[in-house]
Amino acid sequence: MKKGIVVAMTAILAGCASSNNAGIGLSVLEREPYLRADRLFTKDFVQVQKAVFKHQAICNPEVKFSIDELNPNFARVTKPYTPGATDFNNTVVLHLTLNKERNSQGRVYSYYATTDNQVQDMFAIIQRPEYCPEKPELNAPESEQSAASAS
Repeated sequence: MKKGIVVAMTAILAGCASSNNAGIGLSVLEREPYLRADRLFTKDFVQVQKAVFKHQAICNPEVKFSIDELNPNFARVTKPYTPGATDFNNTVVLHLTLNKERNSQGRVYSYYATTDNQVQDMFAIIQRPEYCPEKPELNAPESEQSAASAS
C-alpha cells in the first residue's frame, strides 16, 4: 500500500514538473535569456502586416500578426514550432518595436534554442513573404526573384 502511495505521489509531482513550462507567457519569453537575434526593418507595421498576410496566404496560415493592446508601438509575429502549437514555449516570436523613423526593430525570441534557419525564416516572413520553408517547391532562389522584380 505504501508503494502505491509513493508511486501515485511521484506521478503527480512529475506531472506538475512537466507542466510548469506550459504556462510561460510573453512577459517571461521576451527576456534576454530567450533572445535569439535582432534586426532593423525598413517597414512600418502596416507593411509588416501586409507581408504577414501574404505569407499566410501562400505558406502558413498559422503565422500571426498582432499589435500589442497596451502599447501600439509594439507588435508581434508568431509562428508555432510545430503545426497546432498554441503555447508560447512552443512558439517563435518576432517582437517588433516601431521607432520614430517609422522603421521596425525586430527581436526573435524562443523558449527552445533555435537554429539560424528558424531565425532567418522569421525575418523572411517580413522581408520575403513569398518564401516558404514549409513548401520548398514554391521557393525560387533569391537571385531569380531579384532578376524578376528588376524587369
